[in-house]
Amino acid sequence: MVMKVDVKEIVEKYQIMKYPNVVGYSSKLQKKIKEGKVTDVDCIRIYVTKKIPKTMLRKDEVIPEKIEGIPTDIIEIGKLRKVQGFKERYRPSPCGVSTSRADEMASGTIGWFMVDEDANIYLMSNNHVWAKENQGIRGDQILQPGRLDGGDPERDVIAELYDFIEIDFTGVNKVDVALASLVDPSIVYASIMVVGGAVGKASPIVNTKAKKVGRSTGYTEGIIFDDSATVNVEYDTATVTFTDVFIVKSDKVIVQGGDSGSPVLDENNKFLGLLFAGNDEGTLYVACKASNIESAFQYKLGKKIWTLTINSPRPFEREYVYLTQYQQMHPLTDLSVATILSFSFLVVPLLSINKMMEAIEER
Repeated sequence: MVMKVDVKEIVEKYQIMKYPNVVGYSSKLQKKIKEGKVTDVDCIRIYVTKKIPKTMLRKDEVIPEKIEGIPTDIIEIGKLRKVQGFKERYRPSPCGVSTSRADEMASGTIGWFMVDEDANIYLMSNNHVWAKENQGIRGDQILQPGRLDGGDPERDVIAELYDFIEIDFTGVNKVDVALASLVDPSIVYASIMVVGGAVGKASPIVNTKAKKVGRSTGYTEGIIFDDSATVNVEYDTATVTFTDVFIVKSDKVIVQGGDSGSPVLDENNKFLGLLFAGNDEGTLYVACKASNIESAFQYKLGKKIWTLTINSPRPFEREYVYLTQYQQMHPLTDLSVATILSFSFLVVPLLSINKMMEAIEER
């Protein structure tokens, strides 16, 4: 039976975040890990950049083995930084691919779609990708691919910044997210590269699989290690505190610079949230929850807005099959005509959203 303990209250009372190398903690009790195995012992899990032998620390720098009778578990995760695959130009553009502002030599990742009660459709990524850490204004141009990957402001504008949740550099945050309005629905595709559509929304569950698709490392899988953590993340402006975020880790590289904004889904293709930070080793990333993204925008915009649910096929899968079959019968040196023809049935899922919204309103 899990004890009912206010971990945040304990952490603040004993000023745990001020200890050397501490970058965060789990917001609720977790099972202690010993010699790589999960035990039955409830503990306060504390995240550090690097474990340091007690002999190298002053007595007042050593985190107690127990706090108010509850064991602590010190987990090394490295430094967390905002992060920057799929780097090419895609038309129509799916999610999980390179993007940036038109005025910034950078690249992040297009996350997913949101739709509001008025049937307006928006693309979603991180504030630090599209809103320049609170410096953006409505109407700023959004590219695919990002400028770092060859995006051209003259031909590659797919959306315009619509709104964002401001990052509080002195307080506590739950999300790093921005929305962009489409300039032309026909040049985007409501699907995620490799994965397909998000067929629903879910909350992260510890020890279950999570998958993400990003600009730099493409499709990767990991295990949800913490479903509600508080962590400090390094931004250009300052180090920022986030709470109620989830952590995914692996023994392989699953994140690199440029993956910021990547959509994170569970094994059933339900949308969990947006990746916004990762460690230097690339074996762990932090993501904000879909439910917190929805709540933040509903409060700011003053109307209902949801993450899009649509069971669309994987991008370009049909195009690939079509072109392969066509080439077998008619070898071509220029496939542009065939490519254009194949796009006609790739954009259908997005163009049908208005009908879906009509059905929602009727309910």
